[in-house]
Parts: sequence; C-alpha cells; structure tokens
Amino acid sequence: MASIASDPNGRKRLLFIDGNGKRHTVRLGKMQQRHAEGVRIKVESVLSALAARQPLDQETRQWAIDIPDELHSRLAATGLLKPRAGRTLGQWLEVFLEARADLKRESRRKLEQTMAKLLAFFPADRQLHQITAEEAAAWRADLLTKGLSQAATKIHTGNAKTMLAEAVRRDLLPESPFAALKGGVTATQNRRYVTPAEMEKLLAVCPDSEWRLLIGLARLAGLRTPSEVLPLTWADVDFERGRLRVRSPKTERYRGHEVRLVPIVPRLMQLLQDRFDTAAPGDRPLIGIKSISGRRRKMKHWMELAGIQPWDDTWQTLRRSCEIEWAQHFPQFAVSRWIGHSITVSGRHYANAIPDELFERAAGKEAAQNAAQHPAESGRNDLHRPETGLTTKASNPLPIQHLRDDASLHDFASEWSRGESNPRAETVN
Repeated sequence: MASIASDPNGRKRLLFIDGNGKRHTVRLGKMQQRHAEGVRIKVESVLSALAARQPLDQETRQWAIDIPDELHSRLAATGLLKPRAGRTLGQWLEVFLEARADLKRESRRKLEQTMAKLLAFFPADRQLHQITAEEAAAWRADLLTKGLSQAATKIHTGNAKTMLAEAVRRDLLPESPFAALKGGVTATQNRRYVTPAEMEKLLAVCPDSEWRLLIGLARLAGLRTPSEVLPLTWADVDFERGRLRVRSPKTERYRGHEVRLVPIVPRLMQLLQDRFDTAAPGDRPLIGIKSISGRRRKMKHWMELAGIQPWDDTWQTLRRSCEIEWAQHFPQFAVSRWIGHSITVSGRHYANAIPDELFERAAGKEAAQNAAQHPAESGRNDLHRPETGLTTKASNPLPIQHLRDDASLHDFASEWSRGESNPRAETVN
C-alpha cells in the first residue's frame, strides 16, 4: 500500500495509492530509513482505516497529532489527514468562535468570557495536546479561588468542555483534558413564588397599562422578558380563542420550537384590553418600553410601594411563578409546552417549589385562590373587570381589528384571521 524511495543526500519519498486508485508522492526530506519506515507504517494504518470507514486507532491518532506541521500539511494535501486549524490554544479558540456564527449575542458573550479565563490561565501559544487533565482541573479550581460562584464556574467549565470536545472531533486532540470536569447549568436556588395577590398589589401601583401588561405577560403567560415580549404585535393575539402567539429567539434554532401558543387567561385578557384602550392609534407592538432589562430598580421601588417583599431575578421570578401556578391546574406536558422548555428543565429550574396554596389544599384548608387566574367553565374569557381601580378610559378610537390588520407580521395575522367571525372591540367588551 505504501513504500519508501531513497533520493540522493539521504532524502526520502513516501509513495502510496489512495482508496480511489490515485498515486501520491510525499517528500519526507532527510531522514533515516528506520524513521521513514515508521512513517510508512502509520500511513498504511491511516489508509486501512479510511478504506474500512473506521476511526483511527489511539496510537495512530496520537502520531497524527504529534508529527511536525510541515509533514502534516503535506499528508493533508493528499487527503490522507484533515488540515490542521488552530494547533495552539489561542488559535483554536479563534477558529472555534468563528465557526459558531449561529450563536446569539448573549451566548457569544458568555463564550468570549470563558475564552478570556482560559487565556488568563494558559499561554495562548500553548499546544492543545500539551494541556493535561491535571492542569485543566487546576484551571477550574483557580476560578473558585478567584471568587466565582459554583454556578458560574460550572458554566465556564461546560463551555471549555464544549470547545475542547470539538477539537477532539476534528482530530486535533486524542481526548479532551476537560472531559472529566463537572460543568453545566446549576439548578436555581431561588424559591420565591409571586402569589396572585402580590401581583395585583404590584399592578395597582404601576403607572400605566403598558407596564401592567408587561408584568402580566411575565407572570400570567410565562414569557421570557424582554426577548419574547418585545416582538409581540396585535396580530399575535387571538382574542376569540384566547391564545397568544409567541416567537422565541432562544429556541428558534430548534426545529418546531420557533413559535409556540400560550393561553390567555382571563386576567391577562383584561390587561390586553386595557392596553388597547390606551394605545395610540396605529400602535402595532404590544409593549414599546425601552431597556426593559435595565428597569429593575424601578420595579424594586414599586414592590416596596406595594408593600410586598422584593425578589431577585425580576422577570425570571415572575416567569417561574407562572409555571408553578399552571402546574397546580394543568398537566405538566402542556405547561412545559406553554412555557417553552422541556419537562426536565421544568423540574430542575422552574416547577421545583411548592407554594403555600398546595399545602393548604392538601391539609383540607381553604386556600386563597384568584378565580380570575383560571378559565371559566363556559370555555370563554369573561372580561368583566374587577373593582381594582385599574380601569382606564379608552383613548384609542380604532377597533382592535385595525391594529391586527396593520401588524408588521402579516403571516401571523392571516393564520389567526377567521373572517367576520373574529370579534370586534365591542364584542370583546
């Protein structure tokens, strides 16, 4: 399959025929015969694996990693080996990040943070195969020593494992030195549950219907804020069937998870109607508040003003509370689908706290339930507003249908459209 030819001045040539019957010549330069024979034996092993469509054995893989770049590039030019990309840690991290053009901005930022921590510990010119498992473990321990939390350390470790696992997949490494380290996402320790009564107190001190709807979309529909809230238009609201169409930037890369339907509970329907009544003519987005994620201080102030205990993770806590409440009344497979993640994620990060209502119900005591939070037995949304002082005078002279017809995403509007059977503003009222 392969042979060695000698040239003048001690130079050697490797001759072999590939699986397609094509002859190749690779110049090895000045080399002793026994060393050239060693190259021939490894090349035959590679040819055998390619012909059998089998991975290289461990010894041959390590040989392909250790040979000099010049010899490797000559063998790669024949198609025998994959071209090297990013032999050093610094080079590989750049290659890896460039290959992940599909990443969202936040995901890319987190990877860049992990890369910075790797390069702060390891020299950028360190060869990938020279990083040992002991050094990888020392890097992880160093993160904890510098004050990073267990959760942040696990996230960075998981990112490092992903990066080096890809290097293994591309035959740049025989195995990852980070493979045995513990990484991943830490289950949340936040057990705060925002009750319906607390939500009503918070809504009562909000300055306008837009902020009330924003809080309602997080607490009553479980939407990710702001990524799933800001794209919403009136075309996404099916008033007749009580359903909300939600586009999810976080899960859109997974087939079938680009869009999901969420039920509009009666209290949320009230907030939607209030928002429409005060919206300016021609407004298409449901929420136009800028820098939602940066308004935590304002939310904290309103919590204190409402006389309720403030909570951390402002919007995530509201989303989690929505799932916990839904889980008390509906099957978990439906709840997880509405929320937009798997049942496993639900149990680990969301529906993992038991509210007082369930303890009271199990004990046979009357729990304080917010009846407006659940669908009426008639199967339709009852829009009679409670006496909460939240009713606002309608300032929008246009019917709801006008906004839905004028929405930016006409494909959604056409799907919801049911001709004249769709309710007008007066029908909803």
